[in-house]
Amino acid sequence: MRWRMLALAAMAYGCFGLGVGSMPPLVDPIIRDLAMTSGQMGMVLGAWQLVFIGVGSPLGSLVDRWGARRAVILGLGLILLSLLLRGLATDFITLLLAVALFGAGAPIISVGMPKLVGQWFVGNDRGPATGTYVVGRDIGSVFALATAASFVISLTGSWRGISVVYGAITLVVIALWIVFGKDAPAAPITETAEDKPPSGVPIPSSGILSLLKIRNVQLVLILGFVVFFMNHALGAWLPTVLQENGMSLAASGRWVAVGIGVAMISNFTVPSMARLGRRSVWLIAMLVGGALSTIGLISFTGPALIAMVLAGTIIRLPAMQVLTLILLETPAVGPKRVGTAGGVFFAVAEIGGFTGPLMMGLVRDSTGSLTGGLWVIVGVAAGAAMLPLLLRERHA
Repeated sequence: MRWRMLALAAMAYGCFGLGVGSMPPLVDPIIRDLAMTSGQMGMVLGAWQLVFIGVGSPLGSLVDRWGARRAVILGLGLILLSLLLRGLATDFITLLLAVALFGAGAPIISVGMPKLVGQWFVGNDRGPATGTYVVGRDIGSVFALATAASFVISLTGSWRGISVVYGAITLVVIALWIVFGKDAPAAPITETAEDKPPSGVPIPSSGILSLLKIRNVQLVLILGFVVFFMNHALGAWLPTVLQENGMSLAASGRWVAVGIGVAMISNFTVPSMARLGRRSVWLIAMLVGGALSTIGLISFTGPALIAMVLAGTIIRLPAMQVLTLILLETPAVGPKRVGTAGGVFFAVAEIGGFTGPLMMGLVRDSTGSLTGGLWVIVGVAAGAAMLPLLLRERHA
């Protein structure tokens, strides 16, 4: 049963990936069609993260109350509606609202996945399980990035076809969740001895304020902001970075898709390799590697630029999974409170997820290039690179 639920989790996160990956390859066609500026496009690309900030915490608590099945079906329904409304957009405002609606469904999926893993898996088994559902998200993103500017436009004649093609896939996944989805049994795998605080450590209440008093939670929130600022800024604008270096619309989407496709290996293996007691070291490596590869995006052209796209994507993408594992394994959080804690985490992290793409668009409007925005990403990632040393980890 738990493997069936993990497969459904990967499919649900795949729909999340479709929603995120379908627009970045089409930035310039959408800007031209709807008479938008790059700054407005940056706001659109970050709109769902902005909504996430406001609703992440309450929806995380909803996941704890409802259980994964009902919550994920609701989240997928909101993602489907967002995809459909994108195709009906007539201007900046209507597209902004359509993408913003995705931000009401996205936190349910993001928080529901760790909740599901916490219920059905224990200990170091949670690492491979986390890697598996994140690979599902990556498959969705790769498919959208690789097909939006080529297959979908060829099939439908417009960028608006993303609503039909990716909406149909999401509808199928909703049906599978309705038919086959289950919550954990009456006596679920919820909390083991390793999830409980060590002797002498007080157990806080499950409220948000009490969680914010936990040192690891505070550090994970800061690091979450940095990771999402970097990953969402690059995820939203990387095809355009390649286009500014002379690459075609379709080719830029394909190369970014290849990077995410190759990064599936790191997304699956890093959560397993970053075992208890060593996760902070992995975080440092990913932040430093992300900063260095972004410098490469500024400095190189041609094949070397493509190499930086691939290397950077492989290095930086698994950071979110490692952070959620640290949160799940933190004493006084555990599976019972991971819905609430995850809601807080994603709400704060998505402040970075919103400001990153917006910053890139505003820089492009003011300078005519994305180079200045890339330097901002370098500074933010490098500045936070040593923070993981402050995390308190238990050893396996």
